[in-house]
Amino acid sequence: MIRSYTYTYKDKNDLLNFMNMHNFSSNELFVIKAYLPNWESIEVSQLKKFLLNFLPSSVFIIVNTSNKEEAFLTFNHYGALAETIQYEKINHLENDFAMADLLNIATNKYLNLSKKYDEIKEYFFSVVESIPDIIFTTDLNGCFTSVNAAFKKTFALGIDELKGKSALSYVLSKNVPIKRYFIKAIRGIPVQFELNLKEKTGELATFIMHLIPIIVQNNTVEVFVIGRNITKERKIEKKMERIAYYDADTGLPNRMKFDEVLLTRIKRAKKGDYEFLIMFLDLDRFKTVNDMLGHKSGDKVLKVLAKRISSIIPKTAYLGRFSGDKFSIILPEGTQSEEALRIGHEILQTIQMPLHFESQELYVSASIGISSYPSDGSDNVELLKNADAALNRAKQQGGSTIVFFAGEMNKETWQRIEIERSLRKALENDEFYIAYQPIIDAKTGNLSTCEALLRWDHPEYGLIPPMQFIPIAEEIGLIHPIGNWVLKNACKQTKSWQENGLKHLSVSVNVSAYQFQNRHFTEEVKEALDYSGLEAKYLHLELTESAMLNHTMEAINTMHMLNELGVNISIDDFGTGYSSLSYLKQLPIHRLKIDRSFINHFKTDSPEYAIVNAIMTMGHGLGLNVVAEGVETKEQLKLLKQLKCDYIQGYLVEKPMQANKFAEWYYNSNLLSKLN
Repeated sequence: MIRSYTYTYKDKNDLLNFMNMHNFSSNELFVIKAYLPNWESIEVSQLKKFLLNFLPSSVFIIVNTSNKEEAFLTFNHYGALAETIQYEKINHLENDFAMADLLNIATNKYLNLSKKYDEIKEYFFSVVESIPDIIFTTDLNGCFTSVNAAFKKTFALGIDELKGKSALSYVLSKNVPIKRYFIKAIRGIPVQFELNLKEKTGELATFIMHLIPIIVQNNTVEVFVIGRNITKERKIEKKMERIAYYDADTGLPNRMKFDEVLLTRIKRAKKGDYEFLIMFLDLDRFKTVNDMLGHKSGDKVLKVLAKRISSIIPKTAYLGRFSGDKFSIILPEGTQSEEALRIGHEILQTIQMPLHFESQELYVSASIGISSYPSDGSDNVELLKNADAALNRAKQQGGSTIVFFAGEMNKETWQRIEIERSLRKALENDEFYIAYQPIIDAKTGNLSTCEALLRWDHPEYGLIPPMQFIPIAEEIGLIHPIGNWVLKNACKQTKSWQENGLKHLSVSVNVSAYQFQNRHFTEEVKEALDYSGLEAKYLHLELTESAMLNHTMEAINTMHMLNELGVNISIDDFGTGYSSLSYLKQLPIHRLKIDRSFINHFKTDSPEYAIVNAIMTMGHGLGLNVVAEGVETKEQLKLLKQLKCDYIQGYLVEKPMQANKFAEWYYNSNLLSKLN
């Protein structure tokens, strides 16, 4: 039975009190007829929203109000929604009218909702069709139910061909668990993943896929899929990764990438409790190749060598270019030392094969250092440091060899670091001094020259051998100021001795290859002579063969400029290098110094005797004086005199001594007796 309530409108608060007084319930149906004379449409709309906020299941109807003077509302109450459509005998006529009203209202509402639905649907599909991403929907079995224009354009497939067909069969991938993702989506969980799909052109494109469940009344009814083509972005990312993680010259992983991979291997090894080995490989004296061919050509040589190394190592090994001419290798897990040694020797052999480059035949060698996880280091820093220490030991042994890390190498590494640190302050702290060793005439016993020999008296470690600190000084660039200091002070001391009685004494100063190659070297020699007042003819510069052979034309020009100054030039350690006779004829050389290694085992029937004899003959044939250094016995002296050696230097004459003892020694020695 319909209950009706009439209310004369005052304001919204009063209206709300009226509704509360009559216990209007939000889940009941009311047909609200509104008589609102002269009300603006906006006011009517606000009132409608206010009422339907409290009675959402009700219908609001505006009634013609032309004959009314005041606003009032009629609330026709039909009870709960489930009870509204029933036929009662009581008040049958009233019910008929009410149901007719209700049916009219419901029909109009349905038509409006249907129209609104069509509008929303048209709007939705208009948006979907205009989106450049591929979009399609599937039913709960994974079959296509719709596709957008971008999908048709990308794959040349429309809904007519796809209707009822499984989308999974078109996008199935071994690398991506599509079925698992789809099951998640129909369970109401949105999913995102990357997928490679073949476009109509036949090319693979990368898409970022979004599976979005369409849920109605808490149940998934369809799956909405959006796929964005990110192929260009991925290509850019790969290009950026290539730049960041790979070496441009060889194409190998660079130091940063190698370090990342090594960290991953260490984590995996910790988890699996297994060992593995890493190698450091460094090319021996590769600077010579760069100097000869130029750095660009040198990089091409490195590319060839990288391919050679790659062809030797196991497929599961990891090869990178660590820096410069240094390569790093992670050997497969479980590789034993014997196998690593075999691989290393094969690498060295393939590197030593001739390189034919720019009409030249080149030969390169390498050294290898090996460390083991976890015995030689439990992290990447320690492993690499120890492999590098082993590599340095291999190079110290002359190169072309393989060395496994041993704990003692760390001590040597720290010593080297300490020497380098101290060396930077040694000159400033006045820790260097010069020792002088006499060189006498083999016939007369007269003092001819003294060789200036640099010594370093470290405040903590005492005397450090030149062979230990000179290579470090060369490496870190300190050889230039140190060499210049020796040159100036040796010239100054010699001038002082001349002024005090040793009138014709000359001094012989060793010149490092790095020092000699400095374009300011000739000027430094001039400054040393001016500083000391020593005449140029009393200065001998001792150069090694390698110093002269590097940058040959520049070396020849520098020697000629020094010769024009009046300076004498000697070749030190002669016989240990690879001097060409054709070069020797071109060079303004005055002396050859036979290396002490030939004098140590110098006997009549020894190979050394034949070599020394050949050097004497060649030197005299070129008009050069010959000096034998390292002479310690009377037997050596006798044989050298027989071969007409010009000058003698060694412990048989005297050991190197400090400047303040040199003059005293000279005046108290009978040098002629040394020759008898």
